[in-house]
Amino acid sequence: MQQANFNLKEALAKAKIYSPDSERYLTQEKSLIRYLGREYKSYLKESITLESTGVSTVKGPIMDQTEDLMETHYDATIELFMGFLDTRYRAYTMAYYGVNGDDKISLETAQHQKFQLIAERAQIKGNEKILNIGCGFGSLETYLLQEYPNIEIVGITPSKVQITYLKEKMQDSTHPLSSRFTLIEDVFDETIVDKLGHNQYDLIISIGVFEQLLNMKLMLELISNLLRANGRSFHHFITSQVVTPQVKLNEKTVIGKYFPGGRIWPRDEFSQHTEHLQLIDTWFVNGKNYWRTLDEWHHRYWKCIPDLYNDDFNLDVIKHWNDYFLLCKAMFAPLDGTFYGNSHYLFSLKS
Repeated sequence: MQQANFNLKEALAKAKIYSPDSERYLTQEKSLIRYLGREYKSYLKESITLESTGVSTVKGPIMDQTEDLMETHYDATIELFMGFLDTRYRAYTMAYYGVNGDDKISLETAQHQKFQLIAERAQIKGNEKILNIGCGFGSLETYLLQEYPNIEIVGITPSKVQITYLKEKMQDSTHPLSSRFTLIEDVFDETIVDKLGHNQYDLIISIGVFEQLLNMKLMLELISNLLRANGRSFHHFITSQVVTPQVKLNEKTVIGKYFPGGRIWPRDEFSQHTEHLQLIDTWFVNGKNYWRTLDEWHHRYWKCIPDLYNDDFNLDVIKHWNDYFLLCKAMFAPLDGTFYGNSHYLFSLKS
């Protein structure tokens, strides 16, 4: 094993794939952060409109390139995700380290704090029927089912890897997902209302999904059709301080190859879509929380490389994910985490 690890290290170094603690990697990360910081300042100085980018929030399908996204990213091997995600919830979204950022807490605790914050801001009482759009590995469901014994949750995802994982946990009587949880294996699109049921939910949530959202107006209309009277809708996704030319994550953006069809919306845009729902409140969660989350994921990924790939060390795959963590971390770090972060939105159904 020691010889295999030694040879792997040599191969990684030869391929210029560096660990997150190496001097070469840290130099590269700092350089990228400085470059992006200058770019962000230019966006703040010379603001542009969303219309000038050619991106619309009221036309087209709800989401785009979902199958491409699953194939490119979310349907990577389960061993990969289990290797770097937290062991408590398996949450593939930003953790919350607190307003001042507690350096001493674990990723597991920070993910718990994230769900606590969401539950508070979504005004969860504990007796709701909830729909989670894009339920991932059931991380929110696991938290809520443990904390609230009278809650009922429906989760929807198109990811084959996530579905396989969820079904396994649903068959485990010791796991929270084994009761009061219903899994819908589908894409959330214009046809979904009839399948999920009109006016069936007290609360509809999405966490780290609306980066794939295209038609905000249509999405909120569908949500309004699913909500019961006095129902609420809460959403958590990555936003930018102002509009950027890279609002659309296409092949021209370095991160676009990881998230085909994605968007990084300016944080004020979603709040303006009140045709069907009434905005109650919005919040911004500093991007330094995402930097710390990604950094911990990166370290965990690096440590599990020998076990993850066994004797089949595909250097292109390792570089793909190593670059992914580098690019994402550098995205959230500049300007003290104030430019990119996560926004929270709470809506209620209009009476």
